[in-house]
Amino acid sequence: MAVFDHRTDMPGFIRSFAGSVVRLVRPSGHTWEAPRLSVRPATEREQTQLRALAALHRKQRPPARREG
Repeated sequence: MAVFDHRTDMPGFIRSFAGSVVRLVRPSGHTWEAPRLSVRPATEREQTQLRALAALHRKQRPPARREG
């Protein structure tokens, strides 16, 4: 689920929950923890931003090596 963290002013995806803490991840792989009360569902604009970041990171990754 895409959410927005008010403390960092960044959208991200929920990776896990631990009590009152939410572990979030960005398409770049950046992770952080936030109190549940500081996150809200991402707006359509924020979800679009996350999709664009994910597409950018896919383009920047080197191609996977094939064994064989």
